Formats: sequence, structure tokens, C-alpha cells
Amino acid sequence: MRSNRALSGASTLRILAFVLALAAAASLAGCGGGPATLPGDGPPPNIVLLALDTVRADHLGCYGHPEVATPNIDALAADGVLFTDAWAAAPWTLPSFASAFTGLRPWRHGAVGGGHAALADSIPTLAERFGAAGYATGAAVTVEYLGPDFGVTRGFETLRDLANVPRDRQADRVVAVGARFAMERRDRPFLLLLHWFDAHAPYLPPAPFAAKYYDGDPRAPGPPILPFLLSDANKVVNRGNGMYDWLEGVTDGEYPRRQYMAGVDFVDDRVGRTIAQLKEQGLYEDALIVLFADHGEHLGEHDLWYTHADPYVEALHVPLIVKLPGGIGAGRVVAEDVSLLDLTPTLLELTGLETPPGLDGRSLAQQLLGRRGRGRSLLVAERGGDEGDWVKSLADGKWKLILRRSAGREESELYDRRGDPAETRNMAHDRQLIVQGLDSKIRELFDPGSPVSAGGGGEAVELDEAARRRLRALGY
Repeated sequence: MRSNRALSGASTLRILAFVLALAAAASLAGCGGGPATLPGDGPPPNIVLLALDTVRADHLGCYGHPEVATPNIDALAADGVLFTDAWAAAPWTLPSFASAFTGLRPWRHGAVGGGHAALADSIPTLAERFGAAGYATGAAVTVEYLGPDFGVTRGFETLRDLANVPRDRQADRVVAVGARFAMERRDRPFLLLLHWFDAHAPYLPPAPFAAKYYDGDPRAPGPPILPFLLSDANKVVNRGNGMYDWLEGVTDGEYPRRQYMAGVDFVDDRVGRTIAQLKEQGLYEDALIVLFADHGEHLGEHDLWYTHADPYVEALHVPLIVKLPGGIGAGRVVAEDVSLLDLTPTLLELTGLETPPGLDGRSLAQQLLGRRGRGRSLLVAERGGDEGDWVKSLADGKWKLILRRSAGREESELYDRRGDPAETRNMAHDRQLIVQGLDSKIRELFDPGSPVSAGGGGEAVELDEAARRRLRALGY
């Protein structure tokens, strides 16, 4: 690991040396090349992580959505590298962020919820690794799962937990905290995490966004949608815990879907404000900025409504955009399967820090420079900490297998990722040999007869009643 020498602000010449070094590496056509690291005589860049909770990749303009306005994220993609096929390692917040910040799949890190929620102290986090290398580390987060009790953000020396701030004030507080931290930590490189929760249900975007995509009357005369959402037609297991109370009296099923779109638009606006502040502070050009989402959202696909429960494509396909210092690779598009497991090893390699052995993710530094990457990303996702209720998935090239245990029974689902990208046709019955092959691979990765929590060291977390109420209202 790079020594903990004092790190000072980067001079123009040193930043120029870094940019030229990356450009020279990128010009090595068609070869893997060596590690894509910062030159040894220059300080590393500031790193800004823009984490969007519950944002589907297919609901951003730069990923092809025809209606949702996301000009700020689209502009960041134009300045950076866009990964078209990035996948989360879990369909909900806690295990997904834990995987992104450790490089370990959920079965190994064990922070999966229930009685296995806290990330074990023995598992180093991204912030701990960068803090040990001399970085200033700061974060503003807006959900309990990223607060101090769960360990996922352990290592951020400045951690603003805004989960108990009223929802309509959270986003602006995140922007303000980020601007203040960036200005106050100009004496040495920093790692800054900013997390927005506003696309998450209940979908309650503020004005003027609330009327931007929906101009009807959500409570016009007609049958309400709430009885349907509480019925067995909705496969969400915890549908009766109050998570749909915000839809009381709503009769138009188009309303929540449109409000989700408005929430994504609102988050884009706040991302834009943060980027504008970085530019005003003179920090944008030379920063390494990563925008990603922890998971997507079910909007009725697979009979799952307004939540994120199972590892189907709509819950796992997430945006991933990386802007390198100096605009290297601006506008590049990488059409290759990658995983949020790759985030930690990528940042470690780009900044010249030691990548420990045994991580489940791989570095994407070569792809960022327009070169052929090493190996393939591990496309696994998991949910469930109970012995009788869990879901695991593995995607391998053309095929994806979902293995599910419920009520003591195991069932398989097989999808053709190329011919049926929305995963609408279960082909497990017709392609038994493929199911058997993928089942064997799953058994090599983890014991499919065990809950996710069996492989990790997660511990129970005791929350106060107010925090438990907030999480129940969010569907957790």
C-alpha cells in the first residue's frame, strides 16, 4: 500500500502529468497493459461518489429513456465513461452498498438484514482503505442502512447521517454537506460519498417535479389500487406492513409510476447542483467522479410493485458512470457486463493503492482507458437471511439462473439474457441441461442450501423505535 505520506493539493503540473500518463496508457491499442495507476510523484485525485438510491438504469436519458429528463447525469456521462451493463449484487440497499464498498458478495460479507445486519469490523471498507492511505473521508447519507450502526460507511471520518431529517429537506442537505466538505478539505485529497434517497418509495417528489410527468387526478372516481397491492396478486411478501399507505385513495395506477419518474428527475437536479458546486470550487475537472445506484425498482414487472425485492433485471440493472480526471475517456461507452463488486478494486487500482487478494470484484481500470479488461465480472445477486426464505442468482453470458427457496421448496428460473432481456419467459423447464450447468456453478460459489447470512459475520443491530418505523414505512 502507498505510504501514509502527507498528501498536499495537486498542482497544475502534477495534474497534467497524471492526465498525460493516462492518455499514454489509453493509446496502447488492443493490449491489456500494466496497472492503470496514478504517477508515483503526483498526489491522487479527489474522489466523489454520487450514490443514487433506487434508480433504474433504464430511467435515465443517457441509458435511453425517452421521457425522464436527466440532463445533469447525461452531461456527466458525456464527460466520462458510461457502462451500459452494470449490475448490483443485491436487490436492496444494505447488502448492495456493503458489496460495493468491500468488493465481497453478500454471502461473504454477511450484512444482509434481520439478525445479520452489521458489517463485521474484521471486513475493511472502502473508506477505511482510503483513510489509511491519507485521504480525508466524508459522507452524507439519507437512510439508516448507511448510518453508523450498520458498519457499511465505517471509515468516513466525517459522516452526516440525515436519515431522521424530513424527506423534503434531505436532498438539499446532502448538497450542502458535500459543498462544505469539499471546500474544507482542500489541503489533501478526499473521498466524498453523497447519497440521495428521493427516488425510493413512497414516491413523493416536491414541486415542480410532482406535476412534471403527471397532470391527472390520482384520486378520480374509480376503484382504488390499494386492495390490489395488498392482495396475493402482488408477490411482495411484506406488502401488509404499511409500505403502501401513501397510495390510500389513489385510483390511477399510472400515478405511482409517473411519480417515480419525477423522483429520478429530482435526484438528477440535485446531482447537477453538486456538480455545479464542484465546478465553482475548481474541483470538477481534476476529480475522479463515480455515479452509481445501489439497485433499481420493480414497477409491476414480475408481479412486484413499487419496491425492490428479487434479483430480476429491473432491480439489478443500475447506472454506472465514471469521470476520470482531465476528461480522459470522455464519451466512451463500455458495453460489457460489470458488477458493483468491481467498484472497490477499480478505485484502488486507479489511485495506486494495494488491492488485497480474495475480493469477488475485479478492477475496471483498463476498460476506463479504452483497453481490454482482465477476466470477467462475477454477476451474482442474493437476498435473504432466513434458512427457509432466500433467492440467489447467477448470470453467465447468455443465461441467468435464479434459485429460490420458500416454504421448504427450491425452484429454478432460467432466462435468456440476450433474447429476453426483460426476463419475461422462464425457460427452466425447457433447458434442463443449462439449468444443471448453472446450478453447479452456483454451488461452487456458495452453498445454495444456506441463507445469505450463513457465509458472513454480520451481527444484529438494535434500532430505536423511530428508526424501525421509518424503515417499515419504506418497505423494510
